[in-house]
Amino acid sequence: MSRTGVLFALTDDLDLVRDAESFGYESVWSAEGQGKTAFGKLERWATATENIQLATGIVNVFSRTPAALAQATATLDDHSNGRAILGLGVAHPGVVEDFHGAEFDRPLRRLHEYVELVRRYLRGEASSFDGEFFSPERTSFWEAFEPVRAEVPIYNAALGPANVRLTGQVADGWLPNLFPMDGFDEALGWLETGAERVGRSLDDVDVAMYVLTVPDADPEAARRRAAEHIAYYIRDIPGYYDRPAEKAGFADEVAAVKAASSTPEGAAEISDAFVDTLAVAGTPDDCRDRIDQLRAAGVDLPIVRAPTGASRELERRVLETFAPEP
Repeated sequence: MSRTGVLFALTDDLDLVRDAESFGYESVWSAEGQGKTAFGKLERWATATENIQLATGIVNVFSRTPAALAQATATLDDHSNGRAILGLGVAHPGVVEDFHGAEFDRPLRRLHEYVELVRRYLRGEASSFDGEFFSPERTSFWEAFEPVRAEVPIYNAALGPANVRLTGQVADGWLPNLFPMDGFDEALGWLETGAERVGRSLDDVDVAMYVLTVPDADPEAARRRAAEHIAYYIRDIPGYYDRPAEKAGFADEVAAVKAASSTPEGAAEISDAFVDTLAVAGTPDDCRDRIDQLRAAGVDLPIVRAPTGASRELERRVLETFAPEP
């Protein structure tokens, strides 16, 4: 069976989660941002499923201490009988500073230390840790219960070269989001460089890409819907999704989207070529062919997602369109 995951960014619908499991999806990912907590949703989903893996997608490394995150992860893993996946990221100032009120300071150095500490907590190591951001006296606190696993897979959401290299160095998987396929080969090189720093190869890192998907009998309507999602990310999260797109040759369109007076007007500035390098949009058959192309390009685990604000009907159509083949 082909490996496929699904991201529910805002949806907390048990029926859709059950459908994802019944259709054969390997994993279901829960976003957090400024809405419901990812762990809260996943704990609920664990009670409604038996086999599908349950992943945070993503939680940031500023709003919880490594100890708190390790506790939440171990608890989810216990309640789901070993199905937890920890998707991490540095997020961006809009979440970290504007919502959490924390300083967005040295994110990559923080992430590196954070991952090391979370792994120590999950292993129950008793030693102290003298870090730049955290200096706990001990990293063992499993007197209350015995975790199901001492190792939980950790994925990092990264876009920039340094962060992707760090992913190859410290994480089990890479979670690119809205990353242009025109620059994907180069990014795999960054990932491989990071992996080689610690004696690993590219094959040791699971490439699990978030894929914006809009299957529709009307391909033009599908592209317009995808363009609205892309415009929202470029306009509302400056300095992240715009940079890879600019490097991939879409600098003029990125500038036009930013200069537009609204997200719909920005979406009108996005060409089909821009949509096609960031998203999978078109007829269901065309979308399935595009997912196959992503796999051939090096995506180990496509994680399909509907656009922001999608109706339940569209969420369901995404599930049905990309249901893994037996």
